[in-house]
Amino acid sequence: MQYHRGLMRAILHERVQIAKAVNATVIGIEDAPRGYAEFDQGAGCKYVLNPHGVLDGVRPV
Repeated sequence: MQYHRGLMRAILHERVQIAKAVNATVIGIEDAPRGYAEFDQGAGCKYVLNPHGVLDGVRPV
């Protein structure tokens, strides 16, 4: 648990670029079926759903 706390704090303080590390892509809820299909076919990308637009305008870190 101590390791997880340190990692969480590093992410929250932008010392770790987690989105780049896991190859995450933000997609809207309307693109979810495509994202799931690509993931099922072995896409080397992780998708983060943004159903309410909360992440709109957030720069990737």
